[in-house]
Amino acid sequence: MSATATKEKMSIRHLLVVLTGIMITFGCSALCFSTWGMFQPVVAESLGVPTTAFAMYVTVMYLTMTVASPFAGKLLQTMDIRILLSVSVALVGCAFLLMSFSNTIVLFYAAAVMLGLGEITILWLAIPTLINRWFVERAGFFIGLCMAFTGIGGAIWNAVFTALITSGFDFHTLYLIWGVIALVTGLPFTLFCVRNSPEDCGLAPYGASAQAAASNAPAAAKPAGLDAKFVMKTPMFYAICVFAGLINIAILIAMQFPTYTKSLTDVAFDVVVVGGVMSTVMMVGQAIFKVVLGAAADKNAKGALIFAFAAGVVGILLCWLCTFSDMLMYVGAFIFGGCYATAVVLVPVICRQSFGTREYSVIYSRVSTVFNFIAAFAAMIWAWLGSTFGFTVEFIVALVLLVVILLLGFYIFGQAAKYKKDWTTE
Repeated sequence: MSATATKEKMSIRHLLVVLTGIMITFGCSALCFSTWGMFQPVVAESLGVPTTAFAMYVTVMYLTMTVASPFAGKLLQTMDIRILLSVSVALVGCAFLLMSFSNTIVLFYAAAVMLGLGEITILWLAIPTLINRWFVERAGFFIGLCMAFTGIGGAIWNAVFTALITSGFDFHTLYLIWGVIALVTGLPFTLFCVRNSPEDCGLAPYGASAQAAASNAPAAAKPAGLDAKFVMKTPMFYAICVFAGLINIAILIAMQFPTYTKSLTDVAFDVVVVGGVMSTVMMVGQAIFKVVLGAAADKNAKGALIFAFAAGVVGILLCWLCTFSDMLMYVGAFIFGGCYATAVVLVPVICRQSFGTREYSVIYSRVSTVFNFIAAFAAMIWAWLGSTFGFTVEFIVALVLLVVILLLGFYIFGQAAKYKKDWTTE
């Protein structure tokens, strides 16, 4: 076999990039996105404010991510990623520390801005960007693996929260612990385990030509893809923005499962318990399916989309129509996790396969702007639909959204094939 045909093998440096992605999602992101619901009644009661006032801090966080996304994408393209990630981890850790001595809801809103500034890089942009730089092969699998730890971490930290709160700890102490965990699980890895690109370490991306990196060939330093300015003038770009936004609306119907079960009458199970268990099994399902979906997308992204669509339809139908069996509702919630995983796994993979990696972070940050703006209001949309029109209408709307998402996905794949000839490294 010739030297030029030799592919870069997995090295400790490649593994450290994956480990960093795992640790920052397990710590910072899981603590941020998967535990706020546990704090909501505790903090609201302690501060004497409505739960909606506390929940508003989540909206502030998502709106901050919306505004910051294009700037963060540009910084990822030009700045040392170790510095950017470390600052982001510090912002998340310090936000929790700020909440640990907050006796007014206003300080929670200030902390939400810090969380938004940190998490837009940590969760939404840096992991797809890093994995795409370091892996030509199996990138989807490793993105899915990293993202799975938001669910795994959420399950663990929620259990820790329950154990501590029942032992008499107040929310101030819990947030102090959260801040320490975020810093300890993040900073050592962002500072010492990552580099901007494998070429900085004399390597090539995993699965790429090892000869390119060894000879310092220009192709190794200039990934192929489309120019961001060109992309943002194409219908395909706006289709992906709408595609990502609708996915975020559709998947957040899962947050209504506990409210939905409480509305059920004439059932043979405890509606409160079943709603809680549905949320838990959905979290487990989405963690597992993030890895499965990422691996599948590496082989066939269109097939992965069809799988996610089917999981969403089957999951919703089981939760909606099988109220005669709590076990079938659990199965439905678990299967719906396969659809829930699309937001942070399939969307970045489709962006990469459509636009290449040349200016990936800039392009994906613009898609993320739409994604996070919608996330700020999606939960309220579902709550309004359920309370105004009932859950039958809500589930029908969700099914219609899934069909639209599938059709948009087919359109995007068709357009991407046409633009592939225009990819360049210039």
